[in-house]
Amino acid sequence: MKVIGRDIWVGIWAFVLSVVSCIYWEAKADRSQVRAGVIWERFPKFVIGFFAASIIISLVAASVSPEVWSRELKPTVVDPIKTLRTWTFVFTFLCIGLTTRFRDLARFGMPPFWSFTAGVLVNVPLGYILSNILFAGYWMAVK
Repeated sequence: MKVIGRDIWVGIWAFVLSVVSCIYWEAKADRSQVRAGVIWERFPKFVIGFFAASIIISLVAASVSPEVWSRELKPTVVDPIKTLRTWTFVFTFLCIGLTTRFRDLARFGMPPFWSFTAGVLVNVPLGYILSNILFAGYWMAVK
């Protein structure tokens, strides 16, 4: 549920904000100058790695029996990867914070703040609705 309710939106919002920043926040007189390469440069590449890892682990999980998954793969493969993922996220966001140039952000004014706020205002209710209403039966069955 975390993947559907939150993590997928990381990639979607990263792409949307890459496009918005190129086209609107730094708009030039001629918007045709905005190329896909500029958007690609601004897009956080870790999102692609996240999607690839999610697909790979989903394929592995679907290809083995639940007994093999819980007895062998989860403790020996998945749990160490989860630990690595946690530390990778910590360092990623730490580095993003350390490299943030607030003076450069200030010249764009409030639009970046409002874009982030809009993302949160969409993401939080969506995650709640998906987790607690649409998939309530699933969560009640999880032991």
